[in-house]
Amino acid sequence: MVRKKGGKWNFPGGSIEAGETPFAAAARELEEETSITGHDLLHLCTITVESTIHHIYTTHFHAGDRAVACNEIAACKWVLRAKLKPSLLNARAAGLIATHLPALSV
Repeated sequence: MVRKKGGKWNFPGGSIEAGETPFAAAARELEEETSITGHDLLHLCTITVESTIHHIYTTHFHAGDRAVACNEIAACKWVLRAKLKPSLLNARAAGLIATHLPALSV
């Protein structure tokens, strides 16, 4: 999870750049915001929220991978599924977990 200064926890993410695939954008945003290189990114789903298309990916990580806040991110950390408390999450992230990813619901 990542958090901007003064914000709540959210998933790494951002916009797709011109000529970039959603897959490439997901990998780039993960690395830009956490300094982690995703291994074997897997497309979970594509959803539309308030006319914005979201491409949702998951990835494997290596036990030694350490998340380090980069760019506009103030903090980042690994969070166990059971510790994803909606009150600590950005409203969009909490809604995504509860509504679109029931396998990740807490």
